[in-house]
Amino acid sequence: MHVVVTEDMTARFDDEDVHPVYGTAALVRHAEQVSRRLLKPALEPGEEGVGASLTVRQHAPVRVGRRVELTAAVVTATARRLVTTVEARCEGALVADATFTQVVVDRAAFRARAGLPEA
Repeated sequence: MHVVVTEDMTARFDDEDVHPVYGTAALVRHAEQVSRRLLKPALEPGEEGVGASLTVRQHAPVRVGRRVELTAAVVTATARRLVTTVEARCEGALVADATFTQVVVDRAAFRARAGLPEA
């Protein structure tokens, strides 16, 4: 997956620009997204994947306008759990890595537990 870092991906809190670089929140969203692409084809009707844990390490800042390539690889896969590693690279240099665990749940039961309407 490729993303170009935009202003809305930078570190911002309470309307304060903290650092004009690829922020942790955007990195987490992208790590989840690229990992979900590995899980989604394996889901059966009525199943959904939910995030269970995520560990992120950032190694270098990435400025706005720079292109980041995110790659996910399967570490462990069972009927109910998928663990992936994610690497984020800019111009070939490792800028972040992550380990993400997703669990497979019954969609209707999960939505009911969360107080959400049925989809």
